[in-house]
Amino acid sequence: MKKLLFLLMVSVSLIACKDKKKEAEPEKTAEVTTTVSVAEDSASIRQVILDFYNWYTPNYEKLMDYQLYKGVKKPHTPPYQIDWTMVDQYQAYLRKSAPQLGEDFYKAQKTMLAQADSAFKVDLEEELPYGFDYDWYTNSQEEPSYFLDGIKASTKWMIQVKGDDATVEIGAPESENFASGSLLIFVGLKKENGQWKIARIGND
Repeated sequence: MKKLLFLLMVSVSLIACKDKKKEAEPEKTAEVTTTVSVAEDSASIRQVILDFYNWYTPNYEKLMDYQLYKGVKKPHTPPYQIDWTMVDQYQAYLRKSAPQLGEDFYKAQKTMLAQADSAFKVDLEEELPYGFDYDWYTNSQEEPSYFLDGIKASTKWMIQVKGDDATVEIGAPESENFASGSLLIFVGLKKENGQWKIARIGND
């Protein structure tokens, strides 16, 4: 009887130890999952940016065909005003063709165009329309192909992820064609329905 009681106690102890071990295991799994998630986010973010600029570079001229502002009195002559009907068509084309851009990007773009429209009413003679003197998508005056070459060659991608928001700074590659130590682009991203989307370009 004593032997039987002893065996029962040993069995209960072994089962209890196994249960404790099982309880501890999910914590290790959670840590691994978090690490993998950050790595996956970084890879997805990088791909979204590269996919967008691989699309943008050959489609740059097509986007330039959209005349987002017009002369109030004469075509192509100041004073200007934003053509909001054309803006809607432009953004509809982008939504269909460039899924990497998110809703925050479109809202910010319309805000910028509204600011340009206000500036047109103040400066009635400026030949070069406010806000249209640089490429919105490279945040520079460089050719898109030059910019694309730079981000493809760059090994200086600083990606920071905080929840559903992320920021990316891409440094210039070590090449005689690029200014050493310069920043090629800043990109802000946001998750929409589980997918990373570009929310802003440039840190202005």
